[in-house]
Amino acid sequence: MTLHDSEIPWIINLELTNLCQLECVFCDHPVFKKKMRLGCMEDSLVRKILSDIDRDWGDEKIHELGLVGLGEPTLDKRWSQHLEIISEYAHRFDRISLNSNLVSLNAKKSKEVLDSAVNAFTFSINASNRDHYLDMMGTDQFDRVVENFTHFLKALQEAKKDVSIDVQVFDSEKSSVEELIQFFPSARDQEVNFFSRKVYSKPVIKEGSEVVNLHVPDSDQRYPCWDIYTRIYIDIEGFLYPCTIGNDSYRQESELCLGNVQQSSVYNIFNSERNQKARELFENGKLGYPECKDCNIWSLTPNNFNWSDEEGKWLRKTKHLRAYSLKT
Repeated sequence: MTLHDSEIPWIINLELTNLCQLECVFCDHPVFKKKMRLGCMEDSLVRKILSDIDRDWGDEKIHELGLVGLGEPTLDKRWSQHLEIISEYAHRFDRISLNSNLVSLNAKKSKEVLDSAVNAFTFSINASNRDHYLDMMGTDQFDRVVENFTHFLKALQEAKKDVSIDVQVFDSEKSSVEELIQFFPSARDQEVNFFSRKVYSKPVIKEGSEVVNLHVPDSDQRYPCWDIYTRIYIDIEGFLYPCTIGNDSYRQESELCLGNVQQSSVYNIFNSERNQKARELFENGKLGYPECKDCNIWSLTPNNFNWSDEEGKWLRKTKHLRAYSLKT
């Protein structure tokens, strides 16, 4: 396979750990933790993944390396060592991001991550009040996350580091961005972006949930999902998935698990015959993977295609649109 025939990912996400201290109703972790090995990614695997990227994509920079998966990254027992390894490869990425629920982001870890190559943060507070937080997250940690984020903002001010910060609230009548902002009076001056997150469908979330609002596509015309052209998720064992829902909702037993980077390269798995075939199926108006039928994240990705009545398929417009946005 030549580079001309392949895709270059926009975002590569690493699941440094699948440990989590919450019981969120919108997450499959409470189910998976009963049957998967809980732990952290080995140092050798982190280095293997990053060296693959450094070798196989030439001078092309990847837009983002995201530290996120089916777990809370700050529970990584190899946190300091992994940050050091990632910093060695920082030149390969436009940005390195961390997604955290803030429960374990104490003062020490805040300083460590601000001293590292991480330069973008998404904090999943998800609710703007204690009652809704408890409904969604399964445990009352609201005061703790408010306190930890306040300390993080203070540490950032002292570090004088240029970073981007997003704080998400799930789309729901029970929470609002405006209510959450009131807890952090200095956040606006520090250019923190608070946003309402759209919630895509997946097996654990049912239509008509009283906890969050499920996103409903504006159109029934399903265009190709841009995730499988632009996104990579790699779990702690090295299994690679081409989309969020594969990593979050199905894991190794699904067709969305494309292979293991310990047996092949990131490049070869992402541009494997199976993923190429999925892209072709989508472009012909079919589902790339059986699991896609239960997901509407495609409607939160850019429509990077034009439908051709003459050819009876979706035609690619460009290779350079971002992966997707869950923001309103």
